[in-house]
Amino acid sequence: MPIKEHRKLLRLAAACLMASVVAVAARAAPAPSAADAVIPQPSHATAGQGVFVLTRDTPVVGRGAAAATAAQLAAAMRLPLGAGKGRAIELEIVPAAAGIGPEGYTLSLTPERIRIRAADSAGLFYGAQSLRQLALAAKGAPLPALEIADAPRFAWRGLLVDVANRFFPTSTLMSVMDQMAYYKLNVLHLHLTDHSGWRVAIPAYPKLTENQNGEFYTADDIRALVAYAAERHITIVPTVEMPGHAGTSARAYPEFFDGGGSINPAKPESYRFIQAVFAEVARLFPSSVMHFGGDELALGNNWDKMPDIQALRQQLGAKDLHAVEGYFDRRVAEIIRGLGRTPMAWDEAFSAGVDKGTVIQWWRKAHPEARDQAVKAGYDVVLSPVDQVYFDYPQGLGEPGAPWEGNDNGPTSLAKVLSWEPVPADYSPADRAHVRGVEAAMWTEFTRTESFLQFMLYPRMMGFAEVAWSPAGKRDLEKFEARLKPQIERLDAAGINSRHGPDDASKYMVH
Repeated sequence: MPIKEHRKLLRLAAACLMASVVAVAARAAPAPSAADAVIPQPSHATAGQGVFVLTRDTPVVGRGAAAATAAQLAAAMRLPLGAGKGRAIELEIVPAAAGIGPEGYTLSLTPERIRIRAADSAGLFYGAQSLRQLALAAKGAPLPALEIADAPRFAWRGLLVDVANRFFPTSTLMSVMDQMAYYKLNVLHLHLTDHSGWRVAIPAYPKLTENQNGEFYTADDIRALVAYAAERHITIVPTVEMPGHAGTSARAYPEFFDGGGSINPAKPESYRFIQAVFAEVARLFPSSVMHFGGDELALGNNWDKMPDIQALRQQLGAKDLHAVEGYFDRRVAEIIRGLGRTPMAWDEAFSAGVDKGTVIQWWRKAHPEARDQAVKAGYDVVLSPVDQVYFDYPQGLGEPGAPWEGNDNGPTSLAKVLSWEPVPADYSPADRAHVRGVEAAMWTEFTRTESFLQFMLYPRMMGFAEVAWSPAGKRDLEKFEARLKPQIERLDAAGINSRHGPDDASKYMVH
C-alpha cells in the first residue's frame, strides 16, 4: 500500500477512535441539569421532556394557605396573580401525609404547568425561591421540564450579624434578610450588645442607650424587622451578652458590675436587672430561643478581686471561679425559661456547667471536646466553628479581615466554606439528632461600611447555604463557581456588592 494511502487510513482510524471515546465519555458524564442553577442544590432532581414557555402573562395561582406565597412570587417575578385553570404556576399546601417534610417542597415543571407543593408555608416559599432561580438562569429562554423533591438537611440555618460593634440600620438588615431568604437561610442571629454598644432600648434602664448617638433599635424598629423576617420565614434570635462582653451596660449601670466589663454574679440586684432586660427582649422578639452569650469571661474579668464573689464561691463549695460562672449561667437560663423561651449560649457555658435545657452554640475549634461532650450528654447544639464559617476573616491571603485565631488554617475562602462537613463522621444517629443546625457569623469590629459588609458576606453566604441545606457530600468548587455566575450578576444588577475576585479587596485595604 502506498505510504500516502496508509497515512490516510491511520488518520481515519484515529478519528473514529476519538469519536468513540467522546461518545462513551458523553454517556458516562451526566449532562448538566437545569436544577444546577439552584443554590442551595436540591436534594433530588430529574430532567423531564419538553419546556415551559414562561411569559409576562403567565399567572401565579395560589388559594387558601398558599395565597400569600403566591402573591410574593408574582410580585418577585412581575407576573399576574390568577385564579383559573390552564397554563400557570400553581402553588399548593398539601397535608403532611403526602410525604413532604417540614420546609420541604416538590416542584414539577412540565410544558403545560408549573406546580409547587409543600406541607407548610415555609416549604412553599422555598420552592418559590427555586423557581425564581431557574428563571434567572434561563434569562428569558423556555424553562426545561424538571421534577424536584427537596428538603433541608438542617433545621437551623443561621447567620449571625453583629450590630453591637458596628451598628447597621434596619434597611441594611432587611437587605441581608432578602438574600438569606433567597438562599433558604432561616435564622438571623442579632448580636445586640457588647463592649462597644447596646442596640436595643430597655425602658426600665434608659441609660443603656443614652450614649449610643441614636444608634440603637426602638421598639418600632424591632417590630418592623420581626414582621419583615416573618414574611421571609426567618426567625430573629436576639443575643444580650453576659456575664462578660458587657462593657456598655457596665458603664451605664456600674452598680451591677464587677468594676470592669462583667456582671457581678453575687448581687441579687444583678438578677433583677437581667430579668427586666430579658423580659423586654422577650416582649419584642417572638423567637422561641434567646441567647445570653456566656463566652470569653476571662477577658477583663475582675471576679477574683471581689469579696462578695469570693464569698459566693465559698458558699458553693467551689475551688475556683469556674463554678461561679456555671452558677451564673444556670440562673440566667432559668430566667429565660421563666419567660417561656429556650436559653442558648456559646460553648463556654457548657464547659462551665449550664443545664441541659440550654442550646449550645459551638465556636471554639480548639475545643471539639466541648461540642462532642455536649452532644453525647443530650444537649442540642448549633455548629459555628471560627475557622470555617466566621465571615469577618479574610477571604484570601493579604485581604482585609479579622486578625484572630480563625486564620491559622488559612483564609476563610469560598472553597474552605464549601469543604466544611459539619457533623463528625463518628457521630451516631442519636448524636446527629442533637445537631440542631449550623450558623455562620459576621462580626463587625473591622466592618466600617455596608459595602464592606456585603463584600464579606457574598458569595461566601451562598456557599454556606449549600452546606446548611443540601445533602452531605463533596462539593466541587469549580462547578459551584459556574453556578454562582447568574447569582453574582443578579446582585450586581441590584447594586449589591460582592467579591468577584481577589482584586476587589484592594479598595478595602487600610494602610
